[in-house]
Amino acid sequence: MRRADHSVDMVSPLYGHIDTAKLALARRLTKLELELGGRAWSCELYTGRTPDGVGLTFIGNEEVLLSADSLTGEGEQLDASRVGVFAAAVTELIRQNASDYDIVHAHGWAAAAAVARLRSELPDLPTVLTVYDASHQGRFDAGDAESIGLGDAARDGEGVNVLKGGLLAADRVTTLSPNYAHRLQRPDNDDRLSEVFREIEPKTSGVRHGIDPALWNPATDGNLPARFDPFDMEGKDKCKAELQHDLTLPVRSDVPLFAAIGGVDDAGMALLAKIGPDFLRNDVQLVVQLDGDGELVAIYEELWDQWPDRIQIKTGDDEAFRHALIAASDFVVAPGHDAPSDNIQMRAQRYGALPIVHRDGGLADEVVDCEASLKTGSGILFDEPTTRSLLSAVQRGAAAFANNKAFREVQSRVMRIDHSWERTTRLYERTYREAISAHAG
Repeated sequence: MRRADHSVDMVSPLYGHIDTAKLALARRLTKLELELGGRAWSCELYTGRTPDGVGLTFIGNEEVLLSADSLTGEGEQLDASRVGVFAAAVTELIRQNASDYDIVHAHGWAAAAAVARLRSELPDLPTVLTVYDASHQGRFDAGDAESIGLGDAARDGEGVNVLKGGLLAADRVTTLSPNYAHRLQRPDNDDRLSEVFREIEPKTSGVRHGIDPALWNPATDGNLPARFDPFDMEGKDKCKAELQHDLTLPVRSDVPLFAAIGGVDDAGMALLAKIGPDFLRNDVQLVVQLDGDGELVAIYEELWDQWPDRIQIKTGDDEAFRHALIAASDFVVAPGHDAPSDNIQMRAQRYGALPIVHRDGGLADEVVDCEASLKTGSGILFDEPTTRSLLSAVQRGAAAFANNKAFREVQSRVMRIDHSWERTTRLYERTYREAISAHAG
């Protein structure tokens, strides 16, 4: 956060899939000359501003950043150089303008490297680190540690753990869910960073992110064949019929439509596939959007071979289809989302679909379990990440759908839940003040 005008600046690595020539308002600013890993690096800076007035700075380097579409953090030497160059460039950029900044807020494991560097090189600057998914840590061999340039705090056995370095260096740590923060700190958490999360418990909190009410709004969403709102749900029925028709499912309003969205490496999607044979024996429909390919896709295709009138699978990451699918669905099954990185449960509620989530997972903070009469509740919770528990939950959903009038009232009720960023903004402001106060103390 800049001190001069109390605005917020965002700094990001410039990956190869971003066309700088098409960046709105972007302009080349200057270059940064760095020393890292025993060699010199030159980074270009591009600046711009969002329509909302948020300042943007993109960091580019042809050798290591231009070729990157993403960062895996799973030991690739090139990723180590990418993270190291980005963190060093961020630190140097802030060093050159240190008097302008009150606090630095970093997001994700790669940015944790910048937090660790700032602690050692600019120790008077408070920092906040937000963890999206603690399983993404940035673990590299000891030989790559020099490419990242972190101190001993990031050491993890024989190698280096980027997230660990950031967690220990930050003045405050947040996750996207209070429940997820609690999970990370529990004694039965056997993750390799579990002891670190318990150690930093006093400075860790869960701050729920919201969703963009302009982007996720069924009353204005251009991806939908019909619009609807909590007081007129006719458009949702049209969305359902249109999707059923397009996917060659029987066009029926009297059958519950379940959606599931995830990747092929999502344990929850694998769990849902396991209950497929038992679940699809019921009078239901299931549409799966699966990003990736491989064995899990083949398992779902086998289910389609047996029940083509009850299940359809769409592969790939199609954002427009995701909007249409959630709008058409009565339920969104998200059984494996321990880390609430995409707020699928909020999006489902916003579009009148009841989320089905694990009671102990990162999505459960916004879901109150519906009781039998459906007079209370905003979704369906299941107790254990097992096939038996998940099957029971989806069958509860099908039974709730059969209570037509009460179910429509639940749909309307969950659409009116406030998932805006206003509450989040207040919580982050408090977190910033705590970080600044802790740092000063």
